[in-house]
Amino acid sequence: MLIIYKFISKILQFILNILFVIQITLMVLVFLTATYWFLHLINCSAFDFVAPIADFISNIVKNFYHQEVEMGGVYIDASLLLFDLIATAFVYMITKSKFYFHRAFEFINDCINSCEEKIEAKFNKSLQKEVEKNIKKCNNVAVLIQLNAKNMMVDSCWGGDVEAGVKEKQEEAFKTFYASIKNITGCKFAKTGDKMLIMLNDFEKVDNLLHFIDISINRIRSNMKKKRWLLISYISIDVFDDNTNFKDDVYPLLEKLLTLKIQNEAVCLGNFCMRYELYPEPMYTPFLRGTYNLAGECDVWSLVKKN
Repeated sequence: MLIIYKFISKILQFILNILFVIQITLMVLVFLTATYWFLHLINCSAFDFVAPIADFISNIVKNFYHQEVEMGGVYIDASLLLFDLIATAFVYMITKSKFYFHRAFEFINDCINSCEEKIEAKFNKSLQKEVEKNIKKCNNVAVLIQLNAKNMMVDSCWGGDVEAGVKEKQEEAFKTFYASIKNITGCKFAKTGDKMLIMLNDFEKVDNLLHFIDISINRIRSNMKKKRWLLISYISIDVFDDNTNFKDDVYPLLEKLLTLKIQNEAVCLGNFCMRYELYPEPMYTPFLRGTYNLAGECDVWSLVKKN
């Protein structure tokens, strides 16, 4: 339909251009012939250069209608006057017809705009689907967790060894944590030092994983608090596809996110947020933390659990 509307628009524009040329031509002829006819009546030769055109027009008019006008006993050829009257009427009709042509143009342009909007919407929808398809290829999830323990009975005022028992408490926390989440399907676990890496090969289960991580850490934190120990967690999360080199591209970025020391919340980058936006009924809301220099300037987001 868009091609048809544009074709009709071109035809209308072509007709309008022709009418404009005809209108200008008639107006010029009316001016010349009327002036020539009037000056000829008073025997003025100022417009005699128009005589060939006037004679040609007069002969054409006489082929259809020939009438002389009597003025003071003198008969005057009225063919030019008749032509001027008819031409003036045509100019007036063309002027009026332009209004309807412009209305038709408005209608056609509205139809063209409507078709273009539909085509653009269809294209954008197709493009959005393609983008979502590419984003959904990032189906693998990596979560890096660091747990730090602190003795609440030791401070600068009361003294005591800050490092005493810390490693043991952290190991105990990791063992308890692993025992509570090890049965989550689709996950692989690896521990290095004071960090634990969790790999998930199905993004659709990411909320379930984050939920169990929250529950487990909060339970451990609550139990340690009763013994006057504070448990601080640092969590970073990212997504990647099967073609991404995890060791060189993903894991270093997870470690850099942990260095921001954002406590007790999972932090991520924009690529995870884009993938998470396609998640049906998410349990968490991405909250922008700020822009940090990690792998260049990056926006960092926290995942805040919905109430």
